[in-house]
Amino acid sequence: MKTDANSPANLEPSAHAADFAERVRVNQAKLTSELRPHYDFVVCGSGSSGSVVARRLAENPEVTVLLLEAGGSDDVPSVMEAGQWRTNLGSDRDWAFQAQPSPHLNGRSIPMNMGKVLGGGSSINVMFWARGHKNDWDYFASEAGDPAWSYESVLNIYRRIEDWHGAPDPKYRGTGGPVFVQPEADPSPVALAMLEGTRSVGIPTFENQNGRMMEGAGGCSIVDLRVRDGKRESAFRSYTFPYMDRPNLTVLTHALVTRITFEGQRATGVECIYNGKTHRISAGHEVVLSLGAIHTPKVLMQSGIGDQAELERHGIPLVQHLPGVGQNFQDHPGIGCLWEYQKPLPPRTGSVTFSGKAIRISTRQTYRHARLKYRSLPPKC
Repeated sequence: MKTDANSPANLEPSAHAADFAERVRVNQAKLTSELRPHYDFVVCGSGSSGSVVARRLAENPEVTVLLLEAGGSDDVPSVMEAGQWRTNLGSDRDWAFQAQPSPHLNGRSIPMNMGKVLGGGSSINVMFWARGHKNDWDYFASEAGDPAWSYESVLNIYRRIEDWHGAPDPKYRGTGGPVFVQPEADPSPVALAMLEGTRSVGIPTFENQNGRMMEGAGGCSIVDLRVRDGKRESAFRSYTFPYMDRPNLTVLTHALVTRITFEGQRATGVECIYNGKTHRISAGHEVVLSLGAIHTPKVLMQSGIGDQAELERHGIPLVQHLPGVGQNFQDHPGIGCLWEYQKPLPPRTGSVTFSGKAIRISTRQTYRHARLKYRSLPPKC
């Protein structure tokens, strides 16, 4: 039996990738040129949440999914090449928000970088893989009254979604999932010196930050990375991109969601600005807002969901009085250190990370106490 030299079985991995990327390009060009006025699900925002939700929905070939992203393509060197991550900050792939000047920071205004590109923050961040501390997850479960949000529950999910390329650790790490993770292959001498320094003062060190360290009182470790062969592994590339050759998933870039449309108090779809025009797109089943910690409450309030007095002040008709919307913003702490080394060091993505009970470290900005009426769903990635 003769086999065609160009058949999929005989193509090199790079040829497979190029062939798939071309199928995606052709399919998405067709789907976006024939944009429908109605989809079963409309997912707003293609960041670390929206990319996962869109993929999970599109796994069902019987439903149509529209994923809306205000930014453009992630297929640019500054996103794809891990070593160029800094060049995204302040670029057109960054919303480049600035916090108000704070008296607690000597009047300084802190930059709040958020992704405006396919993949959202996962396309412009430092590519550290950080799961969150046991205390935080158990707190979420307590507040929600739902054990599905507990640490033990999400640890099972992390094991399922991970493709861990470090030392085998079946209690904490998983293999074969969509999320490629590996330890830093070539830590900086400064990072190694930091580990030694922490040990010398009695701070425990760990093999990585996402196992035992996330259950203890604190410690120090080299970070895990979402980098493969020098290339960024974003949530969008891990989850959504592999499904973009399918006819039921449309990914529309440069589409800015401005508000949710309603019939009474039932969401019916969204309004978005695309190609300089306002489009109304209806959703047969659900509208999913995953626009980040600033744009999600902004769109809710522009849609009439928020504090009644605040909405009235801006002339926005009230749909639902929910005073928690837009309140209780929390950013994660970051501490930068400058080191003087006796000789120049090559650029590295590796670093050292700390975790502890006194400082809750989160991997993204969050509204912990916003009281929205929502269906409590356990995390499932």
